[in-house]
Amino acid sequence: MDMSSEITDLLRAGANHVNGVICLPGQVRKLWPLLSEAKRLKLITFLDVEHPIITDMGRRAIGAPTEIDAGYARFVAACISRKRLTPTPDKDPRTDFDYRSYKACGYVCCLVVRQADGRYNPPTIRVGNTLTSDPQFLGPKNSQVLPECDGTPFVLALMPKWLIDRTGFSTYPVALDDEDAAWSAEDRSTWARLRDVCFSVNSRIRNAGRRTPTARLQYGQYA
Repeated sequence: MDMSSEITDLLRAGANHVNGVICLPGQVRKLWPLLSEAKRLKLITFLDVEHPIITDMGRRAIGAPTEIDAGYARFVAACISRKRLTPTPDKDPRTDFDYRSYKACGYVCCLVVRQADGRYNPPTIRVGNTLTSDPQFLGPKNSQVLPECDGTPFVLALMPKWLIDRTGFSTYPVALDDEDAAWSAEDRSTWARLRDVCFSVNSRIRNAGRRTPTARLQYGQYA
């Protein structure tokens, strides 16, 4: 099939886009002659006037994989790139029974910043989303602090989901602000490590009780 280099470039852009989009809506008018020709050749189609997408014929014309094959390849890549649980199950201080208990109680894990506290011998831990945000106080009556955060400027804690929603804490903490001079490289590394633990704990809480034993278990192991 005879195609101009401009149409070939548009088709490659569509093949590389996760949804097969050829160009941005604001570029349609400028590229209309090329898009009209590609539409006539059945290389693209329009979801509406501003959203042209590549067809399977267009993918074959440039030697690109079909939409199904491309989607499957992205799925496989996502599965392969999935991070391992931290810590690994054999080194996790919490048992499957613990995670089933957290799930039954509606507990989830969150990672927050430990704030400066001027109180004498405080019975609770002053925390917040940042060093200067409105403080919240964690204690044995509303949370369970995990040992992985001991000795760090952060707090990794299990709390009831309804309480986390009210405090505004996140169960999917983002990376620290790169422009915030309050954190050192070591602090950022610690935060990244605790983020992985937070993700793993929440994942294990969601999946608690779903595993099927494949061998005889010791008494109480899955009680």
